[in-house]
Amino acid sequence: MNICLIEDDPIMGETLAERLTLEGFACRWLRNGAAAEALAATDSFDAFVSDVRLPDVSGPALFAKLRPVFPGKPWIFITGYGTAAQREALLDAGAADFFTKPLDIERLIRRLRSLGTAQPAGPAPDPNACPLGVSAEMKRLYATVLRLGVHWDTVLITGESGAGKEELARCLHRSTLGDAAPFVAVNAASLPESLIEAELFGYERGAFTGAQRMHRGKFEQAHGGTLFLDEIGDMPQALQARLLRVLQDRTITRLGGEQPIKLAVRVIVATHKRLNDEVRVGRFREDLYYRIHVVHLHVPPLRQRPEDVLWLAHRFVAEWNRAHPDTPRELGPEGERVLMRQRWPGNVRELRNTIERACLFSAQRTLDSALLANEDVLLPAAVPEPEPRLQRLEQFLREQERSYIQRALAHHGWQIGQTAEALGISRKNLWERMKRLGIQ
Repeated sequence: MNICLIEDDPIMGETLAERLTLEGFACRWLRNGAAAEALAATDSFDAFVSDVRLPDVSGPALFAKLRPVFPGKPWIFITGYGTAAQREALLDAGAADFFTKPLDIERLIRRLRSLGTAQPAGPAPDPNACPLGVSAEMKRLYATVLRLGVHWDTVLITGESGAGKEELARCLHRSTLGDAAPFVAVNAASLPESLIEAELFGYERGAFTGAQRMHRGKFEQAHGGTLFLDEIGDMPQALQARLLRVLQDRTITRLGGEQPIKLAVRVIVATHKRLNDEVRVGRFREDLYYRIHVVHLHVPPLRQRPEDVLWLAHRFVAEWNRAHPDTPRELGPEGERVLMRQRWPGNVRELRNTIERACLFSAQRTLDSALLANEDVLLPAAVPEPEPRLQRLEQFLREQERSYIQRALAHHGWQIGQTAEALGISRKNLWERMKRLGIQ
């Protein structure tokens, strides 16, 4: 794909152009807005990366002028004088993103790829690419999953509700055992305290009133595979002691039974709570905490990995299209901008629900951006602030010199000889400087 880079700084421009080319992008580096306008009629660009300040025109003005020529093509702005208000104003105007200097080139490249505006040329996509996201945080998690291999039996996953803990657990399961092995998920917080033990460990016929037949619990159902036990921080303390014994010897006994059952099962536990705090206040057993804390993976919230927002959104739209081929949907540039302006306190779960709602109610193929906006978490549009007006260097240096000499004179009681000696200059030189700077 063809990237148009508009940057007048020779060092920044050359560095960016070389790096984008090395990453497999076709990059055309231009020094000013006039050059971009001149090529608009002959060149076909797929994305634009432009400095806000150009020698002949502002980046936003060039954007407004060329946008009709390249409809739907994303613009990413970079600047050394950015403000939050300026960023929001550009996003509202239709920009895809906004980066401040010093520029994080790695993040810029990830952003270009997450937008789908350019893909590296050369070999086909790697089938082992990270299935969790495109952000550096999720790639690091996936690298840890691959490094663990088969050398684990219990893993603790933490993170906010809806951040993707179960998806990480499934990824770890597939990487270790494959799709053929059973993966059994149970939420400890969703089961009544009176039933959770029976659900986890099973029961024999007649074990209690209503037990008309033998029931295999979740641990037995996961034999040969993985049990994912979510919200372990909400598990009753009495059950925590029994869970500890099961994790230690991988043996269970059904309620009402006497025969121990040996299991080959891997266990992944998850929670949104800080278990060390729960241990400190006595709500979680310390010995169980140390047993499950051998391998600890933390899933960051979606707001800390914005590169994953559009990657996930397009994935959810694709899932809808596979399930509903008669009503295909697609995510347009305006919808992408709306998604990127939200905080996502409900994390990936909230994003998935938002996409599903928009797919259900949109009247056309391209998702209605109004349906993608969660108004209670949408960042407010801002009036752009004027860029700071810089002093000329000569004026700045003059003011600094004048202030310094005045402080020196005051410190020495306005004695010219003492002040000149302290400053390391002659009396005549000090007099001349005072006259030039207007110091009486």
